[in-house]
Amino acid sequence: MRAPTMWHAVMRAPWRFLFGAWPWRALGYLSASVAIGLLLLPITILTLLFLPLWGIVIGVLERRRTRLLGFPPQPSGHVPLGRDQRHIWLSVRMNEGATWRETVALLLDLVVGWLVLALLFFQGLLLVLLVYVAVSGVRGPTRLNLFGDVWIVATPNTWLLLVPIAALSLCVFAYVNAVLAAGQATLLRRLCGPRQHELTRNVERLVQSRAALVEAFEADRRRIERDLHDGVQQELVTLAARLGMVSLELDDLDAAGADTAPVRGALDAAQGQAEHAMATLRDTVRGIHPAVLTDHGLRAALDELADRAPIPLRLEISDLGRLPAPVETAAYYFVTEAISNAAKHTVATRLTVRAGVKHDVLDLRATDDGQGGADAGGGTGLRGLTERAATLGGRFTIDSPDGGPTTLRMTMPLQKEWAVSDASAAR
Repeated sequence: MRAPTMWHAVMRAPWRFLFGAWPWRALGYLSASVAIGLLLLPITILTLLFLPLWGIVIGVLERRRTRLLGFPPQPSGHVPLGRDQRHIWLSVRMNEGATWRETVALLLDLVVGWLVLALLFFQGLLLVLLVYVAVSGVRGPTRLNLFGDVWIVATPNTWLLLVPIAALSLCVFAYVNAVLAAGQATLLRRLCGPRQHELTRNVERLVQSRAALVEAFEADRRRIERDLHDGVQQELVTLAARLGMVSLELDDLDAAGADTAPVRGALDAAQGQAEHAMATLRDTVRGIHPAVLTDHGLRAALDELADRAPIPLRLEISDLGRLPAPVETAAYYFVTEAISNAAKHTVATRLTVRAGVKHDVLDLRATDDGQGGADAGGGTGLRGLTERAATLGGRFTIDSPDGGPTTLRMTMPLQKEWAVSDASAAR
């Protein structure tokens, strides 16, 4: 089993470390450090004012590069920016501690890159020197001037001594490189990674933005419902009234002896289509966002839903009062989906819905007496409930064994920031 990080590979299995891929990973990591150091030096000198921006780039690179040594993926410490904040991203980044830590990481990369270059040069030079002495001795006794006043006599048997020295040097170099690479990666992860308060802040911002998205989505639904109710539906009512006036005029013509049978047939058909269109529109509007839910709350909306449900619906609901608008909407569509699932996909003869609040959590259960076998992945409705519950910080589960019964359950926390002061504010 491969060690999870370079540190574990060196400390826990030092001999096995030499025969794996870890020494080559360490060498590749250090070689990348050299390349970064050589590249960054002229860039930072020429663009010194942009040092924090280059630090942000290095932060992204280092969070990815340390994975070469087995370190896990690392999140950023920067604040996630929304679309409305992208035009001020530079101002936001320049005021973050994460940016300046990454700037320190950039300077560290510069120093370490050049130090590693010197180290690797020394290692390579020593190995080349050992090979040179060994090869020179093969041709016979040879007196070599290595540097300055240092001389050495190489003989045909010199390689017997130099081979173990070279092998030992390679082992030492592998360990030195591994420790240096792991140490550099650990320090850079400390500089480029997030602090605990930054993670907490990002989570809070994510929760707030998620709540804002839910609110915006529900506001759009309410606006569409209002536009259809006050616009298209009123025009259909006006059309039906005018068709009724035409019918009265035809009655006058009938009294005068005119033959209005063909026209009356077409008029009756038009009146029927207008009434059908109004009924369809009412169902559509109610499905988008029922007005009773906004005006009177969840209990009243479910009572109205029970009156027109295609199967008998029994409600066992405690006194809920007014709940946060997104929670009420999710609960309403949970019940509508339970009704739809029981009516269309089962042979259920009744559906029982239970709801109550405990420890600031709304608990909803819908149980039918159908044949079971419901699957959240089998349709968009149940899958949509899973996503809606997750968006509100809740949970949706299905218990539907073959033969039934099927129980759908949704729990949602009643977060205070979602609460509305009154029904008019919800609208």
